[in-house]
Amino acid sequence: MASEPSLVASDRPAASMGRVGWSVLLALFVLALLGGFRPFIGWLSTWVVALLFPPAAGLPSLWPPLRLTPLGDTSVTVWLIDLLGAAVMLITAWVWLRTASIRRPFPGRARAFGRGLSVTIVAVIAGNVVRGVAQSFLLHADLGTYLGQLLGNLIVSALTGLLLGVIVGAVAALAARQDDTPQMVGIASGSDAAAKLSTQEPHLDRR
Repeated sequence: MASEPSLVASDRPAASMGRVGWSVLLALFVLALLGGFRPFIGWLSTWVVALLFPPAAGLPSLWPPLRLTPLGDTSVTVWLIDLLGAAVMLITAWVWLRTASIRRPFPGRARAFGRGLSVTIVAVIAGNVVRGVAQSFLLHADLGTYLGQLLGNLIVSALTGLLLGVIVGAVAALAARQDDTPQMVGIASGSDAAAKLSTQEPHLDRR
């Protein structure tokens, strides 16, 4: 007798991140572009003064920016450090999203929001830590200053990731509406197949 069909049928490859994963990654990419867009940051700084505090304390900006050219009098080295931080942020997010999608490919809205929030926090911390370590070599900071800046960088990055994660999580929750459909269709089709199989078994026994 043929084996019973799986109750959860997924037509998505295991390596795919799905709508939720790609929406989170795209949202982080847009945030990185906005972080490197000088008019936007200048306008935002007039309303959110906290944006000016990290650079004044020798810390990286709130999240890794992505810009095509160095900003103003910024050296090429600092620009490359920012690019490296943005790359680490996006790669970290991609790895976490891919792993989460393999474990649970069709998250509900609440789980998608939590996934976007947690991935954003981890990705922002990873990108800013890389930037902070690289910038410490430019500043020739001593051990005490380096450890203090590292701790401050972790705290600021976690808070920034939390705030940005609310936005990214909301985007992921909206994308999760379509991700629920394949799973429910797979369950329904599997249940129908099992019901048909059970109705056919008595006829097989009579023969």
